[in-house]
Amino acid sequence: MRISFDIDDTLICDSSVPTEQYVSWWRRWRYPERLRRGTRSLMAALARRHCKIWIYTSSGRCPRYLKSWFASCGISIEGVVNQARHESAVGLRGPSKFPPAFGIDLHVDDSSGVAMEGADHRFAVLVVTPEDLDWVERVLREVDARIGLNSRWSARLLAPSQPFDIKRIFRDCLAQVSLSDHSIPAYPVGDTKPDPA
Repeated sequence: MRISFDIDDTLICDSSVPTEQYVSWWRRWRYPERLRRGTRSLMAALARRHCKIWIYTSSGRCPRYLKSWFASCGISIEGVVNQARHESAVGLRGPSKFPPAFGIDLHVDDSSGVAMEGADHRFAVLVVTPEDLDWVERVLREVDARIGLNSRWSARLLAPSQPFDIKRIFRDCLAQVSLSDHSIPAYPVGDTKPDPA
């Protein structure tokens, strides 16, 4: 499942909203903004559910900047859609955000206007306001409900995660090849093949 998050007033809020700072002190000059409290634990919970996290913002922030900033907080971002990329894919006359153009299954935003666009253009939006103290649980409940409704996502979530094991893979491949698949010649190896009568 691919989930996108808005930045302003969703993951970064004003000073009245509790924040968390995971950026090392020597990097704070480059990444001065603080993430909303609960962001890091939410992203970790989504990663455990095999979700791919995207940022979808109307701002002009550079994708490389956003990816490196979130990486410095221990959050892996699969993709970024900023205003320039949005306009390139959707154009100037489309909705302000259009997650289906990027394969995004759920968008989390603070704007009720984006939610109305989602209803009009048939894409899923979860509205999370800066005042919502229960926002992490709301996002996880929505994600769990959507995973439960999709058999492919459910199967992936329930599949045991195994480390890469080359010996197991080799054994499984050999087990699939049986001797009955290969005929043994009726003549000694090295002799000439007899002509069929």
